Order: sequence, then C-alpha cells, then structure tokens
Amino acid sequence: MKFPHPNKKSASFDLTPLIDVVFLLLIFFMLTTTFLNLESRIKVNLPTGDFAAAEPSKNITVTIAENNTIYFNGRLIDPLKITENVATELKKDPEGLVVLEADQNVLHGKVVRVMDLIKKGGADKIAIATKPSTESSK
Repeated sequence: MKFPHPNKKSASFDLTPLIDVVFLLLIFFMLTTTFLNLESRIKVNLPTGDFAAAEPSKNITVTIAENNTIYFNGRLIDPLKITENVATELKKDPEGLVVLEADQNVLHGKVVRVMDLIKKGGADKIAIATKPSTESSK
C-alpha cells in the first residue's frame, strides 16, 4: 500500500528580486547614457580671437572638423543639406544666429563654401567661433 508523503514540496523560484535588480540596472544605464551624450562634443581646434562670444544655447551651430566633415547642431550632415537645415531652423526662430565653428586647419575655401550654403538657407547673421586668446596685447 502506498501512503502519500505530506512533506513533499515542489521547488519554486521567486523571480521578484531578480526583476528588481534588472530594472535598477536598466535605470542606471539609461541615466549614464544620457549624461554621456550631453558631454560629447565634436573636437575642433578653434582659431584664437579677441571678440565676445555669442550665447551658445540659442544658436544654430555648423561645425567643420579638421577632416572636413560637417556637423549641424552636433549631428553629422551631408554638405548638400546645410541650406535646407538652416532654413528649417530659421523658420522656428527667425532671429536665430548661425555660429560657424571651423577647425583652424580647415582650408579657407571650405569655410567660404559653407558660409555661402548658410546664406542660401536664409541666415542674415553668421558668427565665426573662436577661442579667447591667452595673450593680452594692449
């Protein structure tokens, strides 16, 4: 005769702590990725100058890196699309200032061509970004 065993228990896993840890890791990586993207910028060796800089938060930024790649507001862009992107941004803010950041090793002709494309996009104001000079020449 077979008797039932009352102390026979089935094995089970409680997944709640594992799910909590996974969600915490997910939140940690999402926050870390957001902060890393805010700090990343295109490295440009700007020429030096003595005039005042514009307020960077309200500007449209066009950057020409040393390897002649062009960035529009921090995103890599096809040079043929500069005009339409500038026009789109200026529709949002007609008083917007376009700041041209060009590496000091970029050829002058390339800078002039990009300035022409910006002007074709409808920009009335173009500022050339520089870094402050370290010498005080008075």
